[in-house]
Amino acid sequence: MKNNYELLGISPGATSAEIKAAYRAKLKEFPAHTYPEEFKAIRAAYEALGKGETQKNEDFFKIRPLQAELDSEVLKQLRDKALAQLEVSLDDLIRATF
Repeated sequence: MKNNYELLGISPGATSAEIKAAYRAKLKEFPAHTYPEEFKAIRAAYEALGKGETQKNEDFFKIRPLQAELDSEVLKQLRDKALAQLEVSLDDLIRATF
């Protein structure tokens, strides 16, 4: 069984313009009234490839979780700085409160 690209006679890296041109050429080669089964297969292949392009575009804009790696040394430095800022003497706390 041929895949969609083989049915249209194009390579998998074909652009949408090449897909459309190949589709039109195949429709001329296999008109619906003379070759109904081939016509249906060609039409289905063209629609599947068109949806594939749309799916690629939709996947590009799909929200994905951010993936990041944190350096443990940098995290340690940040934690130390934050803890240093939090160290408050009892006298400083009383003065800030009253």
